[in-house]
Amino acid sequence: MIQELTVLTGSDVRPFHMPGHKRRSDGSWIEEIYRYDITEIDGFDNLQEPAGLIADIEKGFAEYYGADKAHLLVNGSTSGILSAISAVVPHRELLLMDRGAHQSAFNAAFLGELRTAYMKRATIDGYEISACVSPEEVSRMLQAAAEKQDLPKAVFLTSPTYEGFIADTEKIADLVHEHDIPLIVDGAHGAHMSVSKKADITVVSLHKTLPALTQLSVLLVNGSLVDDAYIKRYINIFQTSSPSYILMASAEKCLEYLKEKSGPAKESLDKELDRVYSLKSRLRKIDIIGPEYVGKDGICGYDKSKINLVDRSGRADGQLIYDTLREKGGIQPEMAMGYDCLLMTSVMDTHESIDILLDAIKTADREI
Repeated sequence: MIQELTVLTGSDVRPFHMPGHKRRSDGSWIEEIYRYDITEIDGFDNLQEPAGLIADIEKGFAEYYGADKAHLLVNGSTSGILSAISAVVPHRELLLMDRGAHQSAFNAAFLGELRTAYMKRATIDGYEISACVSPEEVSRMLQAAAEKQDLPKAVFLTSPTYEGFIADTEKIADLVHEHDIPLIVDGAHGAHMSVSKKADITVVSLHKTLPALTQLSVLLVNGSLVDDAYIKRYINIFQTSSPSYILMASAEKCLEYLKEKSGPAKESLDKELDRVYSLKSRLRKIDIIGPEYVGKDGICGYDKSKINLVDRSGRADGQLIYDTLREKGGIQPEMAMGYDCLLMTSVMDTHESIDILLDAIKTADREI
């Protein structure tokens, strides 16, 4: 797509179509962006009915993640979650959902006037960080629903969580499929990881952990329990009819990256993260938590690219750690909540950027 866009912007073709800036700027620094911002004109496919360039990108993502189908989302994972739930849970029917779900799942329930039952997560002792929905919790909830003869139309799960904890999606999918119910997984924070082929629908946010522009996500479909055409119908309802070709070109570049560079980049990041976690034993006040909870509270894995910092003594909250890292260490954390300060790394981090991170953590450890 980048190649085709370059040819188009270098031609003498005058754009008498949307968008209104006509690929020209007012002289500002974003001139190149204006040149590449087009609409669904001849030769550039249509996101609502892809058959050319966009269809090739979607096929590429399906092959990479091992899915039957992939749908490109330019309105983020929010549009994917809204579409997935709306497509498989009819009006006013029952949805069994993760209590720690993203707001878009609750909005889908609101729009469909769905009845909801919530699967609970355990809380990691002392730090007010939620773990994962366990297979035991899913089994308990489904058994209770079966006894009432009121089975849900779908089960909605979040994995990995915002803090990087990974649920046993494979086992949960088996439990859900015993009742011929589809499993929807919000895997927004796991685009850089493998995706369970047992999940019927998985939504991943390319922009959160991969080199892609904000709002780019992909909805992946597997198996025969869901109607892909129906999912596509709802995607077209919730997604803009004026998709950004700048975003879709970024998706193409992200796909190329995944196919060509993701392996070496992941190995490089793993080595850099080993440096971060080895710092744990040398800190006096700050602790780096996460991997040690695998095997507890429904957690079957941990994404080490998420770095959760807490005060060992429990006296300092996450906001103090956040502020200290920002003001004294010169880095911008992802968020602070309760006792946790979350940092996000990605395959685009370098040895130099990790050096800066290590210095900031050591500075915070001295200052707090």
